[in-house]
Amino acid sequence: MADKTIQQTQRTPTLKPPFAPRPLPHSHATSLTSSPTTASQHGTANGNPQVVIDATPLPPLDSLPTIAGRGNDAFLTNNDIDKFLVEDLDLSRLNKIHTHLWMAGRPMRARTLHRYKMYGYELLGTQQMDLHLLRFSNKVLVKPLPEYLLDASFWEQYLSANKALRESATGWLLSYVWLVTSPLDLKLAHENALLPAAVTWTWWKAFVTDFVNNIDINTLHQVNKRYHFGDLRLSRINSIYRTRYFYTHFVRGYLYGYNRYVVFFERNFSWILILFVFLSLVLSAMQVGTALNELSSSRAFMKGSYGVVVLCMVSVAVVLGVVGAFFVGVFLFNMVSAIRHAGSEERKREKWREEKNSGGKDV
Repeated sequence: MADKTIQQTQRTPTLKPPFAPRPLPHSHATSLTSSPTTASQHGTANGNPQVVIDATPLPPLDSLPTIAGRGNDAFLTNNDIDKFLVEDLDLSRLNKIHTHLWMAGRPMRARTLHRYKMYGYELLGTQQMDLHLLRFSNKVLVKPLPEYLLDASFWEQYLSANKALRESATGWLLSYVWLVTSPLDLKLAHENALLPAAVTWTWWKAFVTDFVNNIDINTLHQVNKRYHFGDLRLSRINSIYRTRYFYTHFVRGYLYGYNRYVVFFERNFSWILILFVFLSLVLSAMQVGTALNELSSSRAFMKGSYGVVVLCMVSVAVVLGVVGAFFVGVFLFNMVSAIRHAGSEERKREKWREEKNSGGKDV
């Protein structure tokens, strides 16, 4: 997927970063926007303890991950930054179903971080770009913003000449303009390691002002079209993927979030328990009815009771059969996929070993 994206990406004339060069401060003192994990108290200010953070910002290249790549196609990130960025900023999966995203969320900006907390959502970090701002149950997936995306020189060297990467990175920054709009939001961002610790409220406010002056946050024509929507519901994204790509993604969908079969059936077949509860109530009511003289002498009531009893028995058998068949199907699918994947990875390793050995002999 990454290689295909590289080939399809159009090179454009180098554009300026969407913000002016603005170095991160090396340290700051504040009682609102500090992270409790990196802070220490020094004296008081107006009766409140003053918190000082020793927040030395990382150089852009040092903020990159150690390794990147999927499966056995791993590489040191700093050895191939362009390839890493294509993978790290990849939104192709969501862009493929863009015309259906209205079913998963509304075309409006995401909520601020403190609103998510107020509604009881838990913020979960993710390093996958196409999972950023997807929510499920009471959780929201958020991709942390690294130092390299806040560095103008990094943009000029690696992002500004690549239209697809620039739009994705600009949208990522825009999402944080949505998420962090107050000192309270910045405090939550620090507590959840979503922003570099060196970012202060003063610095962030000036940065956002500069960003908004360069990027139209109303027309959104300068960002990836995924960011025409705010947060999206993961369950509906899964449903869209299972429907549109039925033959390849029916089981796993967009994100396969099950690590045990028990969890899978609890989430997908809990409605069966509710159905059986209603059937039990109906059968109990009919059993009481047959004990009453007024109803036991009614031929229509007795025939109706007989039909409902038979229907319940058949329904239980059918449901158990369907669940059993579905379990067997999912189990066989996962088993076959695991065997194929293990075989293909072993063949790849063997091929690489042969190439490495032959290359060494040639030398």
